[in-house]
Amino acid sequence: MATTDSTVKVLLIRPWIHSLAPVRAALRSAGIEARFTRVDIEPALHAALARGGFDVAIVDPATPGLMPSSIDACLREHRVTLPVLELGDVADLGARIKRALAARRS
Repeated sequence: MATTDSTVKVLLIRPWIHSLAPVRAALRSAGIEARFTRVDIEPALHAALARGGFDVAIVDPATPGLMPSSIDACLREHRVTLPVLELGDVADLGARIKRALAARRS
């Protein structure tokens, strides 16, 4: 769930070689302030999920070594349920996050 200060906690599964700036800018333009935790390998994903507290996960399918099946397995192992969105086109990412969070609340 979003924190009381309206910051959305995002688990970003994406290679570090790709800039975070376009994702952050897309969310800001949609009125979403986000705090990102970025992972690109399975051990880092496990560590992030163990800490918990995420509102949404965004997955870049170009992340080598983290296939959707391994991400799903990690989520199940840590008993984490949250919306998981494919990165895709950042132009509509903010709207997709808002829909996912609204659906989760209802």
